[in-house]
Amino acid sequence: MSYLVFARKYRPQNFDEIIGQESVTKSLKNAVSSGKVAHAYIFSGPRGVGKTSCARVLAKALNCQKGPTLEPCGKCPVCIEISEGRSMDVIEIDGASNRGIEDIRSLRENVKFASSYGKSKVYIIDEVHQITPDGFNALLKTLEEPPAHVVFVFATTAIHKVPPTILSRCQKFEFKPITIPKIIETLEQLAKRENIKIDDNALLAIARASDGSLRDAESLLDQLGSFGQGKISLSDISSLLGIVEDELLVSLISRIIKKDADGALEMVDNFINQGKDAAVLIISLIEYFRNLMVAKVAKTQLDKLLNVPSNIKEEIVKQTQGIPLADILHNINTLVDAQEMFRRIDSPRIVLEIAIVNMFGAARDSQAFEEPLGKDNSPIGSSPLLKKDSEGRAVKNTGGYVSSASLDSLSVKVETGIRAAKELDAPCQKQETVAFERIRGVWQSVIDKISKTKMSIATYLNEGSPLKAENNILFISFPRKLKFHKDVLEKRENSEFIEQNLKDVLGSRVRISFILSDELSDRQEADMEPGIKSTIAAFKGKIINRAD
Repeated sequence: MSYLVFARKYRPQNFDEIIGQESVTKSLKNAVSSGKVAHAYIFSGPRGVGKTSCARVLAKALNCQKGPTLEPCGKCPVCIEISEGRSMDVIEIDGASNRGIEDIRSLRENVKFASSYGKSKVYIIDEVHQITPDGFNALLKTLEEPPAHVVFVFATTAIHKVPPTILSRCQKFEFKPITIPKIIETLEQLAKRENIKIDDNALLAIARASDGSLRDAESLLDQLGSFGQGKISLSDISSLLGIVEDELLVSLISRIIKKDADGALEMVDNFINQGKDAAVLIISLIEYFRNLMVAKVAKTQLDKLLNVPSNIKEEIVKQTQGIPLADILHNINTLVDAQEMFRRIDSPRIVLEIAIVNMFGAARDSQAFEEPLGKDNSPIGSSPLLKKDSEGRAVKNTGGYVSSASLDSLSVKVETGIRAAKELDAPCQKQETVAFERIRGVWQSVIDKISKTKMSIATYLNEGSPLKAENNILFISFPRKLKFHKDVLEKRENSEFIEQNLKDVLGSRVRISFILSDELSDRQEADMEPGIKSTIAAFKGKIINRAD
């Protein structure tokens, strides 16, 4: 007999063998025992959690020679044929390849025929959301009033793509991702039955890598069993699957917390030179900072909330003492932004290094480094691999020349971060703090001065309103509907031009930051009718939308 992979060899044969879906199996068992089996079910949930297996078990429970029964014998010809996928009364259809109206019409014709020797004819349609709209329409009438001997079971990983007209005709069951403890318990049993020796940390790593899919976990165990020749260690998993070792993450985060930029960038360099995927490291770092966040705020139940080995858990708890919660959240946002950047830059190395440098920005004194911006423009740091072309744009530094591919698509975040990094590295010079009232007093003069050189910049700037000044940073607010104005003004050349004109008028250096606000600008408020203005003041309200 040909070799059977673990996922097929240990496929559930009865309701009790289905792992982690107790609520679903309980409902189906009650339906079978009470004779209240519906004519159509839809099983939804992630891949590899037991949807199709449960459908097969239901078919066996209905058609077993001892049935209908909650415990199919698994030995009669009907049960054997269903288990092997060759029963004429249990028809499994791939919705992705049988999705057209002609396929559904053929199904409708076959539904009319009685079962060969079973009690029910069961149609299992996998990935049913792939069926075309015309195909669904052709199925509606049959699905609503099928022959008494027919039961439909639909399985899907994207129930939101199934039309409501189909959903309303089915009983819905949601299959949940399998928990890590359940996966580990199942893998331990399989390893014993297959005489595979595996470390506890390796079991945990497989369970985490499977992302809630028991089928994926069983496939990984099968693959690793062959790779390790019956003995599996954590190093085997790291080398074969390309996952990031927990110890590497602990060491890298420690360097970020201790502001050891040389050490952190060296670790990144070694990681990339080993041929490993930068995107995988980004994902692992997000998960690690999530664990830091939980350990920072949770007082109890860390054993339940952190799915990491005990020694790593201790390191995480220690590290929380050296990093503020705000920096943890900042770093998570930085890494999420880096995932978006992977689609814009051909070199994952650059994205990873930008993210690492930005995290060092979060670890520094916030007053010295972080430029307070609106939520749309958190600084993103700079990279030694970025240069300027002749037009002042950020481009990739390839070592001996500047690539012609512009990195303008990195958005204003990179440029803002570069400015912040430059100012951080510049010698600290004491300067007087400029009062906000003084800035407001000369604001119109600044706009008038700018208009003599760049009228478009002055026009856009006039739509905003000085909001406040902190640490010689002037915050200029724009209504959300004027986001385009804000985006134009915060381009590096425009913001620097405005800052220079502001310095010429004030005699002092003031940085600017543009934010979006739901509040009205001073100019809009001045145009407001007195009655409306007094009503807002009396009820302490604010305008959230205003049609001009």
